[in-house]
Parts: sequence; C-alpha cells; structure tokens
Amino acid sequence: MKSLVTLTSALLLTTVFPAGALTPMIDCAADPGNIRCVTRDLGDSAGTIGSGPAIYQGGTDVLRGGFVTSDGRTLIVAVETLRNDDQFGAVMAIDLNTGNRTLISGYLNSIQRAGKGVKAQGDRGDTLDLYTLGNVTDVKPLPDGSLVAYAGQAIRIDPATGDRTLLWTPVTAGDTRVRDTVEVKYRASNTSTASGGGSSSAPGGTISTPVGNVNVGGFLGGLFGGQKPAAPAQPAPASAAGPGNGYFCRQTDEKAPLPALPSHYMHVDAQGNIYLMGSNSPIGAGFALFKLDAKNDYRCTAISRFNADGDDVLGGGIPWTNSSMGSGPQFGNFALNGATLYASGGPNPNYMVVSVDLRTGERRLVSGQTHEGGAQIFKKGQGSGHIGSMLTFSGGKLYTTQEQVKAEAFTLVQIDPASGDRTILLPAKNTPLARGFASNVTLYAVPNSDQLLVWFNGALHVLDPKTGQNFILSR
Repeated sequence: MKSLVTLTSALLLTTVFPAGALTPMIDCAADPGNIRCVTRDLGDSAGTIGSGPAIYQGGTDVLRGGFVTSDGRTLIVAVETLRNDDQFGAVMAIDLNTGNRTLISGYLNSIQRAGKGVKAQGDRGDTLDLYTLGNVTDVKPLPDGSLVAYAGQAIRIDPATGDRTLLWTPVTAGDTRVRDTVEVKYRASNTSTASGGGSSSAPGGTISTPVGNVNVGGFLGGLFGGQKPAAPAQPAPASAAGPGNGYFCRQTDEKAPLPALPSHYMHVDAQGNIYLMGSNSPIGAGFALFKLDAKNDYRCTAISRFNADGDDVLGGGIPWTNSSMGSGPQFGNFALNGATLYASGGPNPNYMVVSVDLRTGERRLVSGQTHEGGAQIFKKGQGSGHIGSMLTFSGGKLYTTQEQVKAEAFTLVQIDPASGDRTILLPAKNTPLARGFASNVTLYAVPNSDQLLVWFNGALHVLDPKTGQNFILSR
C-alpha cells in the first residue's frame, strides 16, 4: 500500500497539473502534413504545437533534467532559457496528451514569470531576489508534494504557487552580500581552525566561514515578501562538524578548508534524500556520490567515494577515472532501477556508464568504450554506439544518445545493463527525429510505457524505441 505522503504528493501534482493520457503514436511517414510531423525553424515554430508559454525565448533555450509524474501524464522539467548567467530559467509542466505548457516557477523572460523567491536587503543598498532559477539544470519531486530544483543550489518550489525557498546550498557566499536567514545554520561554529573553520559571532556581525566572511547583520528573509525566517536548525552532532557545520560536502581530505562542489543533476528517493555526483571539484577533492540526508536536515554525507588517484575510500568497486587532475566523465542525468543508480558520460578518458548501489555504495562499470587512448580497464560491452551524457532507464534497458559534443543527427543508443552491449536504434525515415541536428539532447522515461520523451532540435518528441516512430509533442 502506498504511504499517505506518497498519495498526497501524487494528488497534489495531479490537482495542480491535470492532464490526459500519453498521445497515441502518429505515423509521420503516412501523414507527412500533420503539424506534429513537420520540422520548422525555431524562430518560426516556437509555441506552435501545444498552448502556453513557448520554450524557445530567442537564446540557447533547452530542456534539462526532469521527470514524468507517476501517472504518466505530465513532464515536469527544468527550462534553461536565454543565457546561463542570468536570472532567466524556469520549471515547466508539459501535458503529455496535448503538449500544452504551464509555467510552474521562475522567469521565462521579463514578462512571463511565476512564483517569488526571498527578498533580502543587500549591503550596497540594493534589494536581492534570492533563489531565481537562472542556470537551472534539474527538477525532481519531494515526498511532501513540493519540488526541488537545482540551479547551483537546491531550491524548494511550492508547485501550487511557484514560490521558491532555499533547501540546501553547496557553499555560502564568499562576499558580504546578505543571504537568507536559513543560511545561518551553515556557520562554522563547530569547526576548528585546523579544519579550515573559525569561530562565529552572534547574529548581527560577520561570521568566518571556510569560503570567506559573511555578514549576517542584515539577514532579513521574510521581511521583504519572502517566507518567514526558518527556525534555527538543531546543533549538529560533533561528528558532523566541518565546512558548513556538516551541511557542505567534504573533500576526500576531511581537513581541507573548502567543500567539495557537486555536479548539477540529482536523484531524489522516496524518502526525500537527494543524491549528487562529486567530480573532483575543486581539483584534488576526489570523486563521490553524495547524499543530502533528509532525516538530518539535508546535511551532506558520501555513500561511495574514491580519491583523486583512484584509490577506494568508501563503497568499493571501480573508480571511473585514472586522471588525478581531471573531473572524470561529465555525467548528466541519473537513471534508476531498484536500488541501482546509473550515470553516463565521457570522456576523461573513456565514455562509460557506471552504477552505484545506493545500499552499499559499491561502484560497477556497466558499459564503456575507449577514447583516444583510454584505459582498457574502463572498456566493457560490444557495439559501435557511442555513449553520451544523458541517460534513462525504461523497459529493462538503458538508453543514451550518441556523444553530443557538436551538433549531430539524433541517434538513440540502447544499452543492456547486464552485458554492457550497445545497440544503435535509428529513428524511422521521414519522421521529425530523422531530420535536423542538435548538440543538446535529453531523454525522459514514461512510467508504465516503453515510449520515451526526447528533447531534440528545439522540440519535445514522443519516440517508440522499438519501431523508431516518433512525432512532435510540444514546441
């Protein structure tokens, strides 16, 4: 029986984003004039399939990480729009029956926006809008029905209002601009000088953190239209002391003065724990799968890790790089099957799919191919299909796309998780996915369906991997 929390979450998402079933497959070869079969220039086609705000805003607009709701009716997705260094970015819902789009939270442009962040007074006389979704890369559901987006920080979103608050940050600000009151809990009050921390003053002064001094005198979250300041967190146990009072992710060397900085794609489990990959950032930090523990106020722990030289520290199994000065493969979306979490990416020095057992932390090579002299130890599986950074799990198989470093035609690659064998699956001729080129491709699995959603060439498509048939769902 589903838990009450799970049912509440499902009901909330269904109520806020009502939708129908997945649209039946269209045979575009037989009906080439169907609007869902016709590819067009982005500038002319934006907003022409499905109603609601257009995804394309005139910049480098792409769909990033997201998920399909458990009823298989709605895609909740991160939209990185315009540029990745401004406040523009959003979370959107796309109806899988109609292709209609609904803005949940964030700024699509200077007019179309939803929800609000937290207002705070800056130390230069300006008002700061905290927790915008500029450079947003992923969004996932939380057990209480809210959403969590990653935009350099984990940001909680109320799906009914779009309002945004801070859930977790990997590092506090290095300057003295005021931050939300919830960040007071990251003070290094329990860290010693040897571990890179310092003593903290009482609120109203400046605290010394591992990444600089932060002024807390004007921590005014809640006084400028945002939510009221969060209640102070319970003191961390002594074992949690470290950079950020145990909230930040540690480097392999626990005495390192700076925290490790995770990558920007997430997995969230049924308990609300958030998993992030650590890829040797800063250099020498080591590699890890981090867990933000929901039961411990989202403090960061590692469930699997190895150091920058490839030596096991926690979990056992293979490392996934032998370059101590690199970041390892550039992993994109995670894929999950039971308690096994998969990630794919490349190079440095191989393209590969790896897995981590969320119960034990054990790491395994699932599929891998050598690249420009890559190490044979990271080679597994047969087939000519190249491995990209986007990954999803559907119907007992893993799916990625050919390496997308430059604009290329769409090519789906199916991976057998047992053998690592790779099979190229081409789209059917005279279909939208058989036309055009793109350097950004994202895949989404649909619960209780073998069909996939594919973001490619400025549109969201529905694809049947078995037949290669596909059509444009939303644009």
